[in-house]
Amino acid sequence: MTVYLDAIWLLNFGFDFLLLKITGIILKRKMVSWRLMLGAFLGSLIVVLMFTPLQSIVANPFVKMLFSLTIILAAFGFHRLRVFIENLIVFYVTTFSVGGGMLAVHYALQVDQRFANETVQSLTTGLGDPISWMFVLIGFPALLYLSKKQFHAVETRRFKYDQLATISITVEKEVISLPGLLDSGNQLLDPITKTPVMIVEVDSLHAFIPQEIIQAMDSIEQTQGWPTFSEETKWVERIRIIPYRAVGKSTSLMLAIKPDKAVIHHDGKQYETSKFLLGLTKTKLSSERDYVCILHPKMLQGEVVEQVS
Repeated sequence: MTVYLDAIWLLNFGFDFLLLKITGIILKRKMVSWRLMLGAFLGSLIVVLMFTPLQSIVANPFVKMLFSLTIILAAFGFHRLRVFIENLIVFYVTTFSVGGGMLAVHYALQVDQRFANETVQSLTTGLGDPISWMFVLIGFPALLYLSKKQFHAVETRRFKYDQLATISITVEKEVISLPGLLDSGNQLLDPITKTPVMIVEVDSLHAFIPQEIIQAMDSIEQTQGWPTFSEETKWVERIRIIPYRAVGKSTSLMLAIKPDKAVIHHDGKQYETSKFLLGLTKTKLSSERDYVCILHPKMLQGEVVEQVS
């Protein structure tokens, strides 16, 4: 059987470049193309050396580890030991993940694998495994695109979870706990008293606030004026009307309630505040239902009543 070493080398070069590229994306490293190509070139040299008298040396696990260190050093440089070790670990994890995926594809397609010198994959053509070529030529751009998109989504979601908090709201003797999102973009204030306003989905408060107040929201939307309440309406003295302007819309009115206090649990700390309003909205704030209210950043300027170590 004739083995085309240049084709096998090129295949491994493509794999190594792909693995280094994904490693850089995961760790958000500054990547230089020529450095990645240099690292991939050094990694692919193992294939060439396997066909020389140095085969027994190259097959040694310690020599392979040395190659790995050299590849990472060439691709990303050395800044700090911790950063270098992170690069190395993620490179190994990526290698095992992609290798496992390739193995799964081989089993799924039932491709016959033959090995030259126990390390180099080849078929009778000697040009390398066609599934591996398909992965480099087609899977590379697809995996690169999906990696960027997925890790960006993971990072965004992780940032969002870092901003989640639990808030317990007290009105007279009634208490309700809600998952909330701390959002520095929420700068809504009562224009008269300058009281910060947190936005709450009204659907999450049906068992908490009087039904007449919920119905009054429809009246405000229709008339853009103060709604009519009966003398028996509960919490009528707590009702406020807040003007606000959403993006692309003219000024509207929002019905709000003045609670007694709130206790906010966030980042191992517990804050207590009484200076805030509950602005009611029918809009779903989170499609994934991670939170049902958006807290005003000034609400965390209240007293820290407890700190969890």
